[in-house]
Amino acid sequence: MRASHACAAAFATITLQFTAGMEFRLAVTTVLRRVAKSAAFRQLVVIGCTVILLRFGLNNLMQTLAKFSLTPVQWDKTKLYYLLREVYQPLELLLFVAALCTISDAFLPSLIAIPKATVSHVVKSILSTSFIIGFATVVFNLKSRFCKENAWQAEMKGDATSQRRWEAYDKLGTFVIFVMSIVLGIQAMGLEVGSVLAIGGIGGLAIGLAGREICENLLSGFLIMSTNPFEVGDEVTFFHNNKVIEGIVADIGWYRTLIRSFEREMFVIPNAVFSKNIVLNVTRKGREWRLLETISIRVQDVQKANAIAQDIRRIMRSDTRVMNKLHRRVFVDKITKEDVQIYMSFYLDAANRDAFMAIKQDLMVSFVDCVERNGAKLAQPRTVLDLDPEMVEALDSLNVHGYAAYAMARDLVAQKQQQAQMQPAQLPSPPIITAEITAVDRNPPSGPPNGNSNGSSSSSSNGSGS
Repeated sequence: MRASHACAAAFATITLQFTAGMEFRLAVTTVLRRVAKSAAFRQLVVIGCTVILLRFGLNNLMQTLAKFSLTPVQWDKTKLYYLLREVYQPLELLLFVAALCTISDAFLPSLIAIPKATVSHVVKSILSTSFIIGFATVVFNLKSRFCKENAWQAEMKGDATSQRRWEAYDKLGTFVIFVMSIVLGIQAMGLEVGSVLAIGGIGGLAIGLAGREICENLLSGFLIMSTNPFEVGDEVTFFHNNKVIEGIVADIGWYRTLIRSFEREMFVIPNAVFSKNIVLNVTRKGREWRLLETISIRVQDVQKANAIAQDIRRIMRSDTRVMNKLHRRVFVDKITKEDVQIYMSFYLDAANRDAFMAIKQDLMVSFVDCVERNGAKLAQPRTVLDLDPEMVEALDSLNVHGYAAYAMARDLVAQKQQQAQMQPAQLPSPPIITAEITAVDRNPPSGPPNGNSNGSSSSSSNGSGS
């Protein structure tokens, strides 16, 4: 730039000397006087002094002032140093563009057949746009440094939630700076933002109808990052199209969110889905995990249910992992003809699901010991069969009980159904007799059923066929 100025001045001096008949010294003096009086020269002097101050003076001045501060620290560790380092390069670039625009505004109208008003308008637009770009670059760099520094500090402290939150703030800030720079740039070029949107609205109508889903997902992504309903690493559960989706959030983007299921499958979910469904964030429940279970004992042990409940309460009071500030409920809930149900509901202090399952396992084994210690037994499954009188007589005549009775009754029912399908329609069958068979022996006998089979059974029937 300076070389071009010197060449232009020398060329003008030689031209004046040969054309105007002036002496060389007088020509040089005339050219320098005219250049010094021009507004472009004064602007270039100001720009040059500013660049020299930035390069050689400002850093040393701030470093000297830092030495006399009340809390002396290393200059390269201060926040002001990082601020100035981010400002230096964009500001120097802006000053270089300003110098080029000044030269263009001063010399282009005389060299090219372009009106000075047009050149001035273009130069003004370039200067304004360059200032916006430089300012946006500085803000972007400061934002990135601030967010990354806070995310690093959170990572060093082991606070993964704060780390992911600062990373989301970084993405959100990038989006805001980008949008604001485009809007201000359009205004700097002399265009009205409303007019540009109106012109784009005609073609944007067709695009909007086709890209409505894309815009909806982008807006939902913006809301997710700003409201922060869940973060990367959180365990979430929600319903979509009558299907339960649960897993760990792997990534949150502007358009989609990645969730890895517990089967290690990756769900790619558009962000608009979360605005239409209720999302359960399991991670943010804290350390409070509810244990809700029911223990079933035999009906004949109903008199021992109260002692069992008191024994369970004693274990809950003595275990420090059970939270005392929340409810602890152990009561006999239901008494049916099949079992007696003891209801249990309380909360455990656990860091995560794995710790909760380990504590739950220990407590459930202790509760089963309480049942056995009080001389009771857990209820066993019961099977109810509807038999006609002929089947009941056949089972009584063979003196079959337990699983053998259940197996034989099942075979008889299958035979009756086959015969009913092969025979034509008949009159209604005789009254049905209901028999209850308690299956104690879960494994079927190896040999054919006989009257000496092991296992106890109980049957009840109504009617004359039993």
